[in-house]
Amino acid sequence: MDAAEDPVAMVACLREEHRNEPWNPRWNDLEVAGVDLVSLDTRLEGCAYTWVANDGSLHEQGMATVRLILNQLEKVLPELAEDDNPQVWHRLQRMAQLIVVHNIRPTEASS
Repeated sequence: MDAAEDPVAMVACLREEHRNEPWNPRWNDLEVAGVDLVSLDTRLEGCAYTWVANDGSLHEQGMATVRLILNQLEKVLPELAEDDNPQVWHRLQRMAQLIVVHNIRPTEASS
């Protein structure tokens, strides 16, 4: 299965593209539609890293964070100007969508 068919590989690839994207210093203080873009980026990065490291599995608290970020992106994207590099934020949206759709719930540890 190649990256085009494997959601974990797709998220890993999108994450790598995102990490290689130059950070626009303008984003450091940018709030769009009431959303702090630095916080959004940082939270999704952590969730995506964990999801990929766990082979497509994220616990419910992490999934709640990803769903919140996805909702925030839906508010942010229409408000972005061209100099806000909307393609960067669309990439994050795609990562969040893949995680939400393809998450494998972790098995509960037995006591």
